[in-house]
Amino acid sequence: MPFLRIGSAVASVILAVVPALALAQSDGHGAPLARSGLGQTHPVAVNLSLDPEWRVYGFQRDGISYFQVNDLVGRVQLIIGRADDAFWTLPAGESPARVSLPLQRVQTPANAARSEVYRGAGFTLVRYGHGADAVWSVEVADQQP
Repeated sequence: MPFLRIGSAVASVILAVVPALALAQSDGHGAPLARSGLGQTHPVAVNLSLDPEWRVYGFQRDGISYFQVNDLVGRVQLIIGRADDAFWTLPAGESPARVSLPLQRVQTPANAARSEVYRGAGFTLVRYGHGADAVWSVEVADQQP
């Protein structure tokens, strides 16, 4: 009989956890978005970056997603907020990054190298150029610069 009680307890715990896992937020490709740590140098979050020169961390809270870009040292370069199709930047990092958003475009440097840093559900984060002249661009499928 003790074995049946333990088995029932384990089954109850598993059934209680499954709905919570189903509700976990992701970046649209199965990578989980963290619930805390936004703005930290080295947050406890999955690095979503496609470019080895950058770290991209995704966060989700109250239906809003945030994507933080850090350099390799851990300095926050920019944070982008997203709610559905609306994008904005947060005043984060040591120096303000130039960011082109779908509804607020910024001119990219002429002949700038294009580096795709993040690709998720509904948008891509691209860096045009290098150094202080670089422009970060949030690009949605129907709005390329």
